[in-house]
Amino acid sequence: MKMIRQTLGLNVDDSKYYIKLIIEAVLIGLFSGLVVSLYRLGLDHSEHFLSATLKYIQGDLLLTIAWFFILAIMGIITALLVKWDPDSSGSGIPQVMGEVKGYFDVCWWKTLIAKFIAGTLTALGGLSLGREGPSVQLGAMAAKGVSKQLTNSKTDEKRLLVCGSGAGLSATFSAPLAGFIFTLEEINKGFDRSIVIVGLVSALVADLVSKIFFGQSPIFPFTSLNLPLNYFWLLIVLGIAVGILGYIYNVGMIKASEMWDKLSFLPLEAKFVIVFLVTGIVGLFLPEILGGGYSMMSLIQVSIPPLSVLIVLLIGKYLLLIFCFGSSAPGGIFYPVLVIGAYIGAIFSAIVIPIFGLNPMIAYKFIMISMAAMFASSVRTPITAVVLIAEMTGVTNSLVAMIVVVVLAYIIPTILGNEPIYGTLLLRLLKKNKGIDFDKSKSVLEEYVVPIDCGLIGQKIWELPIPKSAMVVSVVRSGNTLIPNEDLELKYADELFIIMNQNTYQEDNRKIESLIYNNWKEE
Repeated sequence: MKMIRQTLGLNVDDSKYYIKLIIEAVLIGLFSGLVVSLYRLGLDHSEHFLSATLKYIQGDLLLTIAWFFILAIMGIITALLVKWDPDSSGSGIPQVMGEVKGYFDVCWWKTLIAKFIAGTLTALGGLSLGREGPSVQLGAMAAKGVSKQLTNSKTDEKRLLVCGSGAGLSATFSAPLAGFIFTLEEINKGFDRSIVIVGLVSALVADLVSKIFFGQSPIFPFTSLNLPLNYFWLLIVLGIAVGILGYIYNVGMIKASEMWDKLSFLPLEAKFVIVFLVTGIVGLFLPEILGGGYSMMSLIQVSIPPLSVLIVLLIGKYLLLIFCFGSSAPGGIFYPVLVIGAYIGAIFSAIVIPIFGLNPMIAYKFIMISMAAMFASSVRTPITAVVLIAEMTGVTNSLVAMIVVVVLAYIIPTILGNEPIYGTLLLRLLKKNKGIDFDKSKSVLEEYVVPIDCGLIGQKIWELPIPKSAMVVSVVRSGNTLIPNEDLELKYADELFIIMNQNTYQEDNRKIESLIYNNWKEE
C-alpha cells in the first residue's frame, strides 16, 4: 500500500508533493545543465583542435599519416566504449523514448560516462554528427541519477527522465522553451500536468547553467527582413520543396543504417575505424562539412556563398552525415538537420532573389524558415521546430511565414507514408533489443488525455477494454478529481490516470495508447 500511495502521489491533494516536484526540477536542471554544458564545452574545444590540426598537417605526408593513425586509435576506443555500454550508441534520443515507454532500463552512470567520452571522440575525429541527441540522452541520464539518489517511485523516475531530456536540449541550444516543448511533443508524446511543472523549471535552470558557460547571445544572430505579401506564395514552393527533401533525408538515413547492418560480419572496432578514416580523408579536401556543421553555419552567417558552393556543401554534408550516423557511432542528427535546412534555404534564396529582385537580406528569412521546416519534416515536431528557431535566432517577426512552411513540410512526408525519424530509429532499436526483466513489485502511473475523436467517449470507465493488468484509479475532469464508479462515463479532455505493473508496462501502455489515440471503435 505504501508503494501504491507513493505512485498515486499526484492525485493526492497535497501541496508538499508539488514542493517536492519543484525541488527535484531544480536539481535536475542543475545536474543536467552542468553535464551537458561540460559536454558542449568539450565538443567546442575538440572542434577547434580538429580545425587547427588539419591546418597544421596540411601538405606534410608524415604528419598526415600520424594523424590517421590517431584517428584509427580513436575509432577503436569509441568502439570499446560502445561495447562496454551499447546504450551509448547512435543519437540517444530513441533510447530515451524507449525507456519512457518501458522498453529499456538503462544504467544511467555507464551511459553518461560512455556517451560523454565517445561523443567527444567523434567530435575530435570530425564525424558528421551533432551534439544535441547525445545532450538529450545525457540530460535524461543525469535526471535518472538524481531520481535514483532520491529513491523515487518508478512513476516519478520516469517523469524526471522525461524532463531531464528537455533540460539537456535546453542547455545545448540555450532554448528552454523548445527543450520543454520537445519533452511533450516527442519524448512523452502527451500532456502531463506534473511534467509541465518539472519540465519548465528544469529546462529554465539548465538554460541558466549553460548561460554561465556560454553567455546570453543567440546561437544564430541572424537579421530578418519581412517578405513582401505579394511574394508569400514563394513560401508554399519552399514548403513543398523542404517536405520532399525531408522525405529523402529520412529515407537516406534509414537506408544507410540498413547498409551498415549488412556488414555485421565486421567487428565494431573495424567499422568505427573505417568511419574515422573516411572522415579524415574527407577532412583533407572538404573540412567545412566535418562535425555537426558549425563551420558551414559560420560560412553563411558572414555572406551567402555562390550557388555552386552551396550545392556542393549541402550534398557533401548529407552524404557524410548518413555515412557516419548509419554506423551507429555516438552522435546525433539534430543540429545537422538544421544545417541542411539552412543550406536548402540559402540555395532557394540564391535562385529566387535574383529572379524577383528581392532584397538580398531576405535570404536569412528563407534560411531560418527552412531550418524549422526541415526539422519538422524529419522529426515531425512542428511546434518544437518553430519555437526552437525563434529562440536560437532571437527573431520573432518570422513566425507566421515559418508556420506556413513548417506545416507544408510536415504534411508532405506524412502523406508519402514516411515515419518520423526518431520513431523509426526506435523501432529498429527494439528489433535488436531482446528486452529486460523488470521488478514485478513496482508499479507505474501513466496519464492519458482523451482526444476529441476518441472512439471510447461515452463508455463507462469500468467497461473500458484496457488490459486486465491495468486499472483506472482516477479521472481528472475540469480540474476536479473523480474516483471511477459504475456510472462514470468517459468524456472528451478527461485525464485518465491508469496504474500498471512495471513488468507489463510496455505492452499495456502500447495497447492503451492504441485504444485512446488511434480512434478505436468497438466493432
